[in-house]
Parts: sequence; C-alpha cells; structure tokens
Amino acid sequence: MSIILTLLIFTIIVVLHEAGHLIMAKKFNVLVTEFAVGMGPKIFGVKKGDTEYSLRVLPLGGFCKMEEEVEGRNDVISFNDTTPFQRIIICVAGPLMNFILAFVIMIGVSLCLPMSTTVVMDIAENSPAQMAGLEVGDKVINVNGHKTNIMQDFSFFRNSDGRYDDIVIKRDGKKINIKIKPEFKDGRYLYGISMNVKAPYFNVLNLDYSGVEKGNFIDYITYGYYSVVSITKITVISFVRLFTSKIAINELSGPIGVTTAVGQVYSENMKYGFGFTLVSLLNLTVLLSANLGVLNLLPLPALDGGRIVVSLVEIITRKRVSRTVEGYIHFIGFILLMALGVYIAFNDILKIL
Repeated sequence: MSIILTLLIFTIIVVLHEAGHLIMAKKFNVLVTEFAVGMGPKIFGVKKGDTEYSLRVLPLGGFCKMEEEVEGRNDVISFNDTTPFQRIIICVAGPLMNFILAFVIMIGVSLCLPMSTTVVMDIAENSPAQMAGLEVGDKVINVNGHKTNIMQDFSFFRNSDGRYDDIVIKRDGKKINIKIKPEFKDGRYLYGISMNVKAPYFNVLNLDYSGVEKGNFIDYITYGYYSVVSITKITVISFVRLFTSKIAINELSGPIGVTTAVGQVYSENMKYGFGFTLVSLLNLTVLLSANLGVLNLLPLPALDGGRIVVSLVEIITRKRVSRTVEGYIHFIGFILLMALGVYIAFNDILKIL
C-alpha cells in the first residue's frame, strides 16, 4: 500500500508541476508535442491541436515535451526561440504550481486540525519563561532573528542545544526583546510555557474540543498560508545548510525514504481511522509538493533553476548563450543529479536494513 500511495502522491505533484510548464508554454505559442501522465510505454493518447495528451504505463510522474527546434512553421515557435523573460516564466510556472497545490491542500488540512498559535497561554512556576519576564497573552513574533508566524517557526528557529534564545514578543501593542535560556528537562530543552490552541473549524475527526474556542475562518486560511511559507523557508534553509556542510548529505531522503515515510504515516494512522490517515497523508503531500517546488528552483544545471540562471545571464549580458554549451551544462548536471539520486537511494536502503 505504501508504494501505491507514494506513486499516487508523486504523480499528482509532478503532473501538476508539468501542467504549469504546459500552460505557460501554450501562452507563449511554444510547440508542445506531448503532455504525458506517467512514464514508459504509452497506453493511449488523445491529440488536440499539436499536442498529444497521453497516459503511460508507469505511474512515475509525467512530462511536458516542448520542442527545442521548429522549422517550416510560422504559427508556433520552439522553447529556444522564446525570449529569456518568457523562458523564465515557463520555468517558474512548474514550481509555482507546486506551491499553489501545497497552499490549497494546506488550507483544507488547517480547517480540520487544531491551530497552534504563538500566543503564550500558560507559564509554569519558576520556569525559565517566568524568570525571563514572559507573561500570559504575550505573542512571540521573532526568534533569533527569524519571524515567527506559526508554532512551527517558533520550534524550528529555537536553539536546540540549551543556548540563550533572543525572542521578540508583542504585548499590548508594543514589541519587547527578551533573552531566555531553556532548562533541560525530560530529555528536552524547555521554556516552561504552553501556547494557545484553537479548535478545528470543521471537526471532521470527531474529537472532543470542549472548552477550546475556535478561530474565525480567515484565521485558518492565514494559518494554511503561513504553514506553506514556513515549510518553504525551512526547506531553503536546509538546502543552504546542506551545501555549507552543516547538514550531512546522508540525512537526505529520496523516493525509497519517502515510500518508507508514507508507509509509516499510513500504518500509524489507520488504527485511528480513515480520517486521520487522509489528513496525515495530505499533510505529507503538502511537504513533498513544497519541497519539489524549492528543489526545482535551485540554481543547478538540469533543473528549472538552472535554466532560469542561463536566461538571467542572457538578460544581463544581452548575448545568447550557446545552445550547445547550455546543452552540455544541463547534461553534466543531469548525470550528477542521477549520481546523487543513486547515493541517496543507497543510504535509504541502509536506513531500512
């Protein structure tokens, strides 16, 4: 079941990514000869205009085939014949669809789950929070120089090794700077506070939230938006830490690791019912879709980000980058990405064994 669910999730997020490229390519009159769902041998296809919309046998994403050379036609152009600005828009459209998908799903998930805010609800006696001067009702808006819109930001940007945290709170409309040093207790570094939680707007999981107030509808929409922003920000920071050797490369997970994670989410939540499982899998889909969007925008050869960099170079220099040189750059980048994929897959297998 985990393999089937993983393939379904990957196919959805990849096909929508490619649909973003398709929409903008069509907008700029680029010749798209095929838009495929799946990979491998073709099962069937329907041709509409110049484009064949096909279903292929392997549920492993999909692709949008834009022609790089067009001869003998005046009604369409190739991808290479577009302006650098148009190529940037076509390339950005794919990742943008991933962020839109993540946002739409996250809104639905946010409406069905409790909403953890950054407003202090309770403070333990003689805790680091009390000694630092925190009060009930304070809203944490910044931790160690990073804006905190939701609890996920607050948790991620705190120091995890017991060092002092610089936080900014909002109290009675005023901003106050506070330094706080967490204490080590029960295996964790804690402030001794609990944050305010809002009950789900739609209690589809039929849990008891008596005594817990709801937020208004817009609160949950905003929470969904900031959740995707937070995931995106954390993903970017994680990639930066990877390239600066602050995160080991063997901590990355590929399709095998994701399949394992999907399996764990499925098995751990099915005991509580279908609703729990669906919400948890949708949460995971948000994470994967946002990660795919960020990954493709990285300025690396063979990725959308690499093509965007080439287009930006052309805009700045006002000179066309040789198609042959660009082709070699993307080919070498593709080989390196495949090698990285094999390495990550090997590590995923070792983690399972």
